[in-house]
Amino acid sequence: MIIKILEKLRYISPSLPYKYLQLTNNTIRNEERFTEFWWRMIQEGRMSLTIREAFNIYYYLTKSLPLGGSIAEVGVYKGGGAKLISEFKSDLTLHLFDTFEGMPEVNSAVDLHLKGDFSDTTLESVQRYLKSYSNIHFHKGIFPNSSKDLPKNIQFCFVHLDVDIYESTLSGLNFFYPRLKEGGVIISHDYNSISCPGVKKAYDEFFVDKNEDVFFLWDTQCMIRKR
Repeated sequence: MIIKILEKLRYISPSLPYKYLQLTNNTIRNEERFTEFWWRMIQEGRMSLTIREAFNIYYYLTKSLPLGGSIAEVGVYKGGGAKLISEFKSDLTLHLFDTFEGMPEVNSAVDLHLKGDFSDTTLESVQRYLKSYSNIHFHKGIFPNSSKDLPKNIQFCFVHLDVDIYESTLSGLNFFYPRLKEGGVIISHDYNSISCPGVKKAYDEFFVDKNEDVFFLWDTQCMIRKR
């Protein structure tokens, strides 16, 4: 609600929203293509990422594009992050994975979310929301079973994981890490979120014997770049 009020106030006082968001002295404000798109998405009401988290995706996505290959997002929900990626992905192919029926089975010993959380979405509504973009493939179902129709030799330059729970995060890392191009990036949401402890647990376990460092990003994200 507050962010929507700020969106309207920016027409009266352009600096006020950035002051509230503590971005008065941040160069994000100079990325006009990103900021205009961000505020437009706030009007649409499907963006669940903060402006910092959205900018992290925008920045590392655009830096990864020269590598070529494909792009993926696991955990699409209502399509806010997917639209952000679609807007800036150039002509690369985007693969979107989600049950589009809510959270799958969870491990109550690790995860705080419940099966069925985030069920207020459908594949059809997200497809309509993204209909103006090209080179997007939707994969409905439980990941990684939903990836079986992908080419065996597919490679990715950028991956966004927003799955909130341990098993789905670990499955995403197991699938995408070996298919990630050298220099490619994986960004995960909720790595440092109190409500999603399974995400950090999955990362810490997976990368304990890998060459890559896991870098914390504001607000709750993390990032790795394939060596």
